[in-house]
Amino acid sequence: MADDVEVISAVDFDDGTIGAWQPSGTQSFDYVPDDDGGLALAVVDRSADYVGIQSPAGLFDGYAAGDVLTFSMQVRLAPGTPASQARFVMKPEYTWIGNTAVTADAWTTVTGTYTVPDGATGRQAYLGTGNGTATYTYYVDDLTVTAPVSGTPGENASTLDPLSDTVDFPLGVAIDQRETVGAAADVLTRHFDQITAENHMKPDAWYAADHTFTPSAQATTLMNFAAANDLRVYGHVLVWHSQTPDWFFQRDDGTPLTSSEADKEILRERMRTHIFSIAEYLSGTWGSFGSDTNPLVAWDVVNEVVDDGSATADGLRRSPWYQVLGAEYIDLAFTYADEAFNDVYADPSTDRPVSLFINDYNTESGGKQDRYFALVSSLIERGIPVDGVGHQMHLNLGVPISQLDATLDRFAALPVVQAVTELDVPTGTPVTQPGLIEQGYYYRDAFRVFREHSADLYSVTVWGLTDGRSWRDDSGAPLLFDDALQAKYAFWGAADGELPATPESADSFQADVALDADVAGDLAWRQLPTIAVGDTARFQTRWTADHLTVYVDVDDASVDAGDAVALSVGDAELVVPRSGGDGSVPAVVTPRDGGYTVVLQAPLTGAVAGDVVDLDVRVTDGGDVVGWNREGTLGALTLVGPLGYLEVAETAQEPVIDAVVDPQWAQADVVPTDLQIEGTGGASAQVRTLWREDTLYVLMDVTDPVIDSTGSNPWTRDSVEIYVDAGNSKAGAYTALDSQIRIGADGAVTFGTGDAAAQAARLTSAVATTGTGYVVEAAISLAGTGGAGTFHGLDFQVNDASGGERTGIRNWANPTGLGYQFTSQWGVGQLVETPPVVVPDPSLTLSTDRVRIAGSVRVDLADFTPGQRVTVRTTWAPAPWLTLVTARTTVVVGAEGTASTTVRGLPLLLLGPYEISAVVDGAKVASAPLVVSLR
Repeated sequence: MADDVEVISAVDFDDGTIGAWQPSGTQSFDYVPDDDGGLALAVVDRSADYVGIQSPAGLFDGYAAGDVLTFSMQVRLAPGTPASQARFVMKPEYTWIGNTAVTADAWTTVTGTYTVPDGATGRQAYLGTGNGTATYTYYVDDLTVTAPVSGTPGENASTLDPLSDTVDFPLGVAIDQRETVGAAADVLTRHFDQITAENHMKPDAWYAADHTFTPSAQATTLMNFAAANDLRVYGHVLVWHSQTPDWFFQRDDGTPLTSSEADKEILRERMRTHIFSIAEYLSGTWGSFGSDTNPLVAWDVVNEVVDDGSATADGLRRSPWYQVLGAEYIDLAFTYADEAFNDVYADPSTDRPVSLFINDYNTESGGKQDRYFALVSSLIERGIPVDGVGHQMHLNLGVPISQLDATLDRFAALPVVQAVTELDVPTGTPVTQPGLIEQGYYYRDAFRVFREHSADLYSVTVWGLTDGRSWRDDSGAPLLFDDALQAKYAFWGAADGELPATPESADSFQADVALDADVAGDLAWRQLPTIAVGDTARFQTRWTADHLTVYVDVDDASVDAGDAVALSVGDAELVVPRSGGDGSVPAVVTPRDGGYTVVLQAPLTGAVAGDVVDLDVRVTDGGDVVGWNREGTLGALTLVGPLGYLEVAETAQEPVIDAVVDPQWAQADVVPTDLQIEGTGGASAQVRTLWREDTLYVLMDVTDPVIDSTGSNPWTRDSVEIYVDAGNSKAGAYTALDSQIRIGADGAVTFGTGDAAAQAARLTSAVATTGTGYVVEAAISLAGTGGAGTFHGLDFQVNDASGGERTGIRNWANPTGLGYQFTSQWGVGQLVETPPVVVPDPSLTLSTDRVRIAGSVRVDLADFTPGQRVTVRTTWAPAPWLTLVTARTTVVVGAEGTASTTVRGLPLLLLGPYEISAVVDGAKVASAPLVVSLR
């Protein structure tokens, strides 16, 4: 444990007890061996999220408002248990801390922070788990709760130069009341001049359970905090399809509203009352809008109204608002908001003091951006009072910075201001030092774009203050400050400060590659692209619990005594000379034309998926040394699970894309979507793949007895997703050849990351329902990268939905659930050439070549296609110009390619030469002569 923290509680369970912690819920405990020779707690057959243990009463008493507590534990599911989530939960407000995906494959660190709020007493934390009331067993180890020691050395972010001083636009942050006290408040007021309520100004935050208008106490706290600290408030959100009470869309008797004129009027009035109630409350408490005492300056009036696909003619999401009012609801929301905030409750001396925004996500992505631009243009043309366009920008390191620039450029042509409303950029998991540095460069480049567009930007808002408070923390530390309120590289990047060079990083898939004489040619080294070491060498790795296998291929035509490959693995140094050395390092050196290949093994101890190994690979050519990293620097090798791999069979005839299973699919191998990413059980698919020329064919037979296509997001409807990395670059970030294709059970096609139009141009698809679910058939162009022996990144996903919400995700290859952001852990398919089929010529033989008049002859067929219908034709042929068919008999070829029949009697009444022939589809394919004589 670090010296700069106070340990509030620590339980390692090695003594077979839960220490001072207490049981929670109806539980049964056991203790199992951990990986360190001690014990771990087993919570047996939990059946609710709170079943496990909780902290002793009073443990957190005495900590002041604003103190930051850090919670941590190791969690693993019992063998065979589907993936779930684990977290700490703080009562009585039931705040989630460190919610993290966990599996049965390896121990996972679950960690997060909790900021003590004002007036906090009687707090207790319990261990929470996912998957509702499902019954399963989970293991817990090394549980700690710590707090920073007062006066800890080190530069707190509250002492740094203000980030807001580095930009010419207001800089905002999304918060709740936890950031209004203590050290968090100090950091916030130091670096930001605008706040947004992350959740407590959304529609459902304004109402009590009995439907009465009851503003959230948190909204009051945030408004008071802003007024006291001279901060602007950007409101979020007035009208949204999510986090809106169900009763908004119901009649008083609980039945759903329809699109009838009477029901439309009910919903119009509810929307107007909702908006006016908020305006009346905020102005009544803090003064008229535009006055010196009211900090509110803007609202997201409508949020996420644009559909993610192109299935709707007007490009709008079919939300509950739309289902009743149609597109009119957007116009009404702006009209009502303008009347309430800029007229009725506005300071008469001001002119429209509250700016009104439309807000949406993925606006930097092609097809959705087109629909968004068209909608905003239409609103402006119709005179709807929209002042600004909001771009959420929930990004990842794979989104090109150029897309941000192009987005702001495009909308700058419209007579509106723009805002970046919900910025965050996760690193991916696990979080590594190279990833954090790369994140710093991404924030640097993003903020450089924002500075270039300062004249057009109303504000830029970061969606959270510290990583542990972000809704995307399980995707990898997405914000500017860590949980100890220290500035990250992301902060220095946003400030356009100095950043260190980025160490290299890579993934290593789990596999045991036999270190035999043929190891250099093992399939494993062809399944993935190699990683460059300078200009003359390249490497790949695989790992097991006790060793790392490293393949290094070196271009070096001249043999020198100093030629060698060296590895740094943590503190260990291993060197393998080109000559093979003394055998102290397990290795095989294989000469080749123009160079050599080394495959060596480095020891590991108890390695598990999720571990990060410090690694460098260096190649010496005579006296010259090149390395994967700069001298003295080690890269980060993240250990991940096994690589999903399949062989894609070549088809001689492409299947018709009509969701009818053609005979060609019988030759395709089947892979299942067995990885449970979210939920328990649910829909799954059997997946077949074929290829021909430059096209990949995919058939997904989905078992899902109840089809639900009611969700307002395409991924919250029953659907499949096909991920294709054409050419298998495994670049991590999406490239132009990478596709995330989503095909709904209703046939609707949408696309995730990447250029939607380019992906659509490469796709043909069809869907049909079956007695057990539905079938999806697709043809996808490989854009010139196909052909026998080529490798391509692939994954297949099934989204299961119920009641308009996604309830389950199952994948074939990628266990992370982050395939929509990164391609690096997709599986791999190799296009396998169908061996040439040697088809022997069909033959026909007779039992004799001469028979007596009206006699008989046996006819034997061989080397025909099993199941084929063959006509055996008897023809009298005394001369080329004189022939007469005397008999025809049809036979069906058996499984061995053979058939027999007998010709006898009347067909053989004419004296002279005959021809007995086999005819298929009107063509003669084999024959034999016969002579009929008197004796």
